[in-house]
Amino acid sequence: MEFQSTFTTTIPAATARERIAAFLVQAGYKQLPGADGGLYFKRGSTWGTLSSFNPMKWACAATINIKSEGTSSQINTTAEISSDPTEKHFAEELLTEEFGLLEAAVTTNVFNIFDVSDLKKKIAGLVYRIVLVSAALMISAVIGVIAGAFASFSLNIHLIGSTAIGIGFLIITGALFAVILRRQKKT
Repeated sequence: MEFQSTFTTTIPAATARERIAAFLVQAGYKQLPGADGGLYFKRGSTWGTLSSFNPMKWACAATINIKSEGTSSQINTTAEISSDPTEKHFAEELLTEEFGLLEAAVTTNVFNIFDVSDLKKKIAGLVYRIVLVSAALMISAVIGVIAGAFASFSLNIHLIGSTAIGIGFLIITGALFAVILRRQKKT
């Protein structure tokens, strides 16, 4: 996912560069050589993207270009973060907050780092719900197959009848799991 922002500040480009570098290093980025005189930073890794509930460990690269206009500077930021499509809104929330704080740090020289603890809880909750729904579907399918096989072999019900019984059990157990998950989500 790509994130872009632009802002203008009344400080010289050299001071803006120092503040940007200081802020992003405090936020966990490593500064790397940039192209075209811009600033380039990286944080996280591909493995962190695949395995971590902490968005600070997701692979993210930020490029900052500063255009000086006398005593003021225009700062253009572009960040590219790797995230699962289901986590895209979490990545967007992280970058929006983080680069908003970057703008405040550059313009006011007050450095606040984004606290991701609430974001980590939201991400873990999403993954938890996905795992529960997947498990519920698998358990429902197994119960449906067992019920259909039992009806076919033990009760000598025809194949169509036993399939209907299996599908009925699948629907009933799926509905029960849906009710349980919905109640769990509300609490």
